[in-house]
Amino acid sequence: MKSDSLFYTYFQLLPEALLLLAGAQEADLARAAEYRFQSVEVKDHAFRLDGILALPEFRGEFFFVEVQYQKDRRFYTRIFAQIMTFLHQKQPQGRWRTVVIFPKRSIDEGLPEHFAEYLASGRLKIVYLDEISPDVLTAFPLNILRLVGAPNKKEQAAALANDVLRSVPPTSENHRRDDVARLVASILTAKFPTMSYEEIRAMIEPTVAGFEQSRFYQDILKKGVEQGIEQGIEQGIEQNVERTVLRLTHVGMTKEFIADITGLSHEEIEQILRKHLS
Repeated sequence: MKSDSLFYTYFQLLPEALLLLAGAQEADLARAAEYRFQSVEVKDHAFRLDGILALPEFRGEFFFVEVQYQKDRRFYTRIFAQIMTFLHQKQPQGRWRTVVIFPKRSIDEGLPEHFAEYLASGRLKIVYLDEISPDVLTAFPLNILRLVGAPNKKEQAAALANDVLRSVPPTSENHRRDDVARLVASILTAKFPTMSYEEIRAMIEPTVAGFEQSRFYQDILKKGVEQGIEQGIEQGIEQNVERTVLRLTHVGMTKEFIADITGLSHEEIEQILRKHLS
């Protein structure tokens, strides 16, 4: 599973998750919505810092983030070289910290002695996902980490995915709830790359009120339908499109929505409905 990009999406969507992992102060947690997760290119040195969580203009405390799933003896020297180059070029005013995330301690080759002061001062925070207390991972948004680290067993992953969806605070904005659902679907897709859209959709039950009408649900439904239609066209099976129209009608989708994703006119949709429902 391609883990680093999923983590960066996770922290971009839910900056409070990284602040919690970093042990940030309550004042920083209260401002979580103001933080932005970004990648920054350092000129003339041909490298990019993939993850920095910061307030606008790097005010206050900001965080360098590195997710490492493979052993690398030069990992810490490379990371701190990049950080120091960034600080030299950008001259940010806020206080910097670094959060390094390993799936387990055995991946970590060990912190060189000349960086030990960063660990002692709190500048460096090392997180081993398999050593985080289970109690910490029960609440949103850190419960998403349980799904990331779960074994590739469909039933277990489906249960954890739906636990995450149910735990999204009811006061969250609709677009944020959709984004969380998209993130969950991305994690499932990474874990089970051979699964179809239909199978992913089946794993993510509509556990959140109004989920069936969410942008995410309709988007993934649309992709699944498009995939089915393409297969049907390739095979020359007209019944596949008719079956799609009937299925969407059965789950309450409007004719406008059906026309949009199938390319059929309203009259063609009416003909199919009359043919099968009369």
